[in-house]
Amino acid sequence: MKIVHASTEEQEKHIEELIQQMYHEIFPIYFSDKMMEELETEFSFKLHEAPNYHGTLKEAFQVMSSLQALIALFENVHKSEKHIEKYKDMYERNMDTLKRYGFKLPLTFEKFLASSTKENMFSRYLKPANKWII
Repeated sequence: MKIVHASTEEQEKHIEELIQQMYHEIFPIYFSDKMMEELETEFSFKLHEAPNYHGTLKEAFQVMSSLQALIALFENVHKSEKHIEKYKDMYERNMDTLKRYGFKLPLTFEKFLASSTKENMFSRYLKPANKWII
């Protein structure tokens, strides 16, 4: 018999928030709305759809740390060209962790590098700067 500790409700919520951050703050910088639609419909990057994620404490920490590392990587990858190989290894390691739990995201590190960052762009996927309509 093996005893495992279940993840907390707050951890599950934080994982969902990190996934939403990826979809609404990170991916729209790199990809068009059309590509974002394909990602949403064809690939599972949602916690409740991950078949190998059972909600244990260890799994929750691994998923959270992988998502946080990927977010940090995507926010900084274009700032330092000399660390590209290090960033690629970090990307692969964290994506392997997410794939182990059943998250499907068919984006290679090179796809992010090839995509130009689009500052001041409009996308329906980007989180609005405010909620006021002028």
